[in-house]
Amino acid sequence: MPLIYCITNGNKKISARNQHILAELQQFFGQQFQVFNSVNPSDALRFIHTLSQECTHLIGVGGDGTFNVLINGVCSHSNPEFQPVLGIIPNGTGNDFFRSAGFDKKYNFQAHIEEGSFERFDVGLLETKKEKRYFANISDIGFGGAVVLELQAFRKNFGPNFSYGLAIVKTFLSYKRPQVTIHSEDYQYAGELLLAAFCNGSIFGDGLHIHPGAQINDGKLKLTLLGKVSLLDYVKNVMKVKRGKKIQHPEAHYLNVSFPIHLNCTNQILHAETDGEYIGGSEFKIDLYPRMLKLLPVKNA
Repeated sequence: MPLIYCITNGNKKISARNQHILAELQQFFGQQFQVFNSVNPSDALRFIHTLSQECTHLIGVGGDGTFNVLINGVCSHSNPEFQPVLGIIPNGTGNDFFRSAGFDKKYNFQAHIEEGSFERFDVGLLETKKEKRYFANISDIGFGGAVVLELQAFRKNFGPNFSYGLAIVKTFLSYKRPQVTIHSEDYQYAGELLLAAFCNGSIFGDGLHIHPGAQINDGKLKLTLLGKVSLLDYVKNVMKVKRGKKIQHPEAHYLNVSFPIHLNCTNQILHAETDGEYIGGSEFKIDLYPRMLKLLPVKNA
């Protein structure tokens, strides 16, 4: 019999559809289905660290940030045998990991939990001198991290969708491309940087296909590198990116890279993010752990 723990974001209203899903799971699994309403990410992490390996499933209700908390909670758990099957009931703004993985909006959570089936997926790791953060989907250094920083301020006064657009425009108007070096065993780059997206999945930023074709379970780390790309270039290409097309631009590069890979900036702090969660630093190490964690099967039963 599965033992399921479900973590909700206490600051986010749960949609009527997702309330119905939770009610069905509670009715079907009874006391084997427990809900924890977290106050903030640190609260959720502390709760995950208290769980034992008897926990068979760990489900989040939220978006990419919520799922990011789940994987970091499991990867930093004191018991290496703690390996629950993970899942996310999409209740965020973008739900980009849910889309990157290929989940259907009408996903049958009950059936997959009951049968105990799962797939394994790759997990990325971003390290600075002070912190390390696991990610399921995409880690972005440069412009995307700066957008996330602006977004934190805008969300206090505007709705999430409108705030994201404002944050992008404001960041582009003030963003100065830093000089960076990037190197791995088989790749070298030195020059200006708009963004470097290290992609386990393909979609970020509320539906932008930053690396079309990237898959969460292929054991490969993809790099989308944008160098001298302007605001006009972005505006001209944003709809193409939303449709899953690659940018045709001499400063846009879509690469398969060996890992670990290092990105350094000698004269300033760079903004970065992992699945929408902000982190800053001047020296970054990015790595990938193939098939590290368990995930509810993508295809419906």
